Amino acid sequence: MKHSLIILVLLSSIGLKTRAQVAVTPGQAYENAQNMRAEARKFYDKDKPIKSECDSGIAVLSRAISYLDKPQVTELAQGSLYLKGRKSDVYYDMMICYTLSNQYDKALDVFEKISKEGDYYRISSYETDSLFIPMRSNPRFQATLKGLKLRRALWKDESLKTTYRDNLSDAEKAAGLSILWSQAKYNFANFNLSGIDWDKTYLDYLALVKNTTSTAQYYKVLQQFYAQLKDGHSNVYPPKELFAAFYTRPPFRTELIEGRVFVTQIFSDSLKNAGITPGTEILSIDGQPVLTYGKTQVAPYQSSSTPQDMDIRTYTYALLAGPATSPIRLQLRSSKGKTWQQDVARTGYRDVKNASPSIEFKQIGQIGYLTVNNFEDEKIMKQFDSLFTQISATKGLIIDIRNNGGGSSGIGYHIIASLTNKPFKTSYSKTPRYIPSINGIQWNENTAEDWDANGKQYYDKPVVVLISARTFSAAEDFTVAFDYMKRGKLIGQTTGGSTGQPFNFSLPGGGSARICSKHDAYPDGKEFVGVGIAPDVMVTKTVKDLRNGKDAALENALRLLNK
Repeated sequence: MKHSLIILVLLSSIGLKTRAQVAVTPGQAYENAQNMRAEARKFYDKDKPIKSECDSGIAVLSRAISYLDKPQVTELAQGSLYLKGRKSDVYYDMMICYTLSNQYDKALDVFEKISKEGDYYRISSYETDSLFIPMRSNPRFQATLKGLKLRRALWKDESLKTTYRDNLSDAEKAAGLSILWSQAKYNFANFNLSGIDWDKTYLDYLALVKNTTSTAQYYKVLQQFYAQLKDGHSNVYPPKELFAAFYTRPPFRTELIEGRVFVTQIFSDSLKNAGITPGTEILSIDGQPVLTYGKTQVAPYQSSSTPQDMDIRTYTYALLAGPATSPIRLQLRSSKGKTWQQDVARTGYRDVKNASPSIEFKQIGQIGYLTVNNFEDEKIMKQFDSLFTQISATKGLIIDIRNNGGGSSGIGYHIIASLTNKPFKTSYSKTPRYIPSINGIQWNENTAEDWDANGKQYYDKPVVVLISARTFSAAEDFTVAFDYMKRGKLIGQTTGGSTGQPFNFSLPGGGSARICSKHDAYPDGKEFVGVGIAPDVMVTKTVKDLRNGKDAALENALRLLNK
């Protein structure tokens, strides 16, 4: 179904109303609604606003509701969770305006509309925000709040949020597995990639959880259960009481290179003095050959989408993780062939120095080198804009996202918007929708949206993007958009092959999980989830390059841009 259409939208500003005709996609409709919310806040978001100011804000918000109620926008919202949620946000803003101006009956009218939208995420605000004190004793307020709590109890698994104990009851263990099974059965977007009989897997694991003798052991089984989905955005997380037992690592990092495991980064002076340096090979862990240890002790618990993603999770992220109280015994070999055993404490990364910043820029000759290690903080967009003058002075640009595990796709698109002078396509996506009457899943499809060019700044020189198996999630969304617009070459290794929209839920004993409920692809439908995005120029890591401190992918990019 075509999701790009032309509708008339009222755009308001202080003291001025103009009528504009705009092409609307779900993303643009979302922005229109957000802009109207921002315009309304200019009137009421101040210390002690007067009634006329609140009324002006309400007028803008009423136009926002009328806009969101347009049939065309309502249709767009069926394929966009972000757009669909804006209506309850606007109502919440309106409730604030009415409350600030002491129009409590109208505030309660809006509160009931919020309830009909099913938005229970602000229950704590209704219960604790001093703004709502005048209405809390009102029967209408209490009845509406009660209805929201009942809805939350149905969908947010509050009854399953039992407290941590060293060994949960059999009932709690069965309930936890069951909620994992049901959330995946009705919401998981990638069953076509996992290739398993989910109901049979559930029955098999019921017996396994019943036989666990501790909460730690139980959560290991749950992690193994969700690992069967073969999806990097569907994971089980233990209670915080078990974090030290599950996730503590020694202060160095490792990687699988040419079928062997090597230290790649070291964060401890004492370990450096003991001879452990980048390029040191790990031969065994606690008496087991390192590859055997990885395959038997680590890999079964990793939720991954592709073989390259599994290698990263097994031999980089999780290989040495374990109880903080238990040191690990390593057999090591230096670059000169010396072998020795070393007991290494899992102390974490407490002595890490010079941690990589989210974004940094430097020039290598006339080539700009922009490293973006995550898309997690909106400040990255401002930092990029502040660097643009320096970037624009270069004759070519390398964007390095090899260690970018994702975050918000919009941050990456913000960067791409300065690399073009016309709109570019983002990913196509679809979300599963369970239809009880047919006992099956249909799909809400969201065609690839156009993202506007920056318009104020435009880098028109050659660009290369460096990628690797650690390029993941929102960083892959960035790669898809860059690749599809044919802006430049991709150099490095195939990406992790996992993105989507996971949602979180609670588990007994204080743990949690998430399930991926959105499947993404290239704008033309080309798949990369479960596959990865292959580079135009493949540059594999070698032991020789590691030990010589050589970055072959970067050197390849520099040669290309310096031609």
